[in-house]
Amino acid sequence: MKLSPLCSLDLRYEGDFHLVRPYGDDSGTGWGRGGGTVTGERVSGSYEWSNHPSRRGDGMMLPKVRGVVTTADSAELMLELAGRTRFDDDGIGHQMLFVLFETEHPTYAWLNDVVSIGQGRIGEGLTAHIDVFICEPGG
Repeated sequence: MKLSPLCSLDLRYEGDFHLVRPYGDDSGTGWGRGGGTVTGERVSGSYEWSNHPSRRGDGMMLPKVRGVVTTADSAELMLELAGRTRFDDDGIGHQMLFVLFETEHPTYAWLNDVVSIGQGRIGEGLTAHIDVFICEPGG
């Protein structure tokens, strides 16, 4: 398999991120929403999203982000991120993500046939930078 760069995401929460741990341990569920930008040669625009992650008992977060990218030519691309986020002792989150786009816009319809992965970092204020790569056959 070959990985080809597709785009980068820069995300921020708008308002609070909510996390509840109702069972007496570290497991729980969260919710938050935000915005950001998508930057790349083939895909770019603004991104509005919400995240409804689960939290495992060991502290690993399981993000479930869904939202819409609006491109400069007014195309709407649905963008979904799911995977794993581990926070280190310094509060930095390290992400490995499964990334899917879907759209009906003919310019971007090729995205409906690709699978992508993302590698990200969550820093201060829960801001994130994620690099997205298309998974392609070959080596």
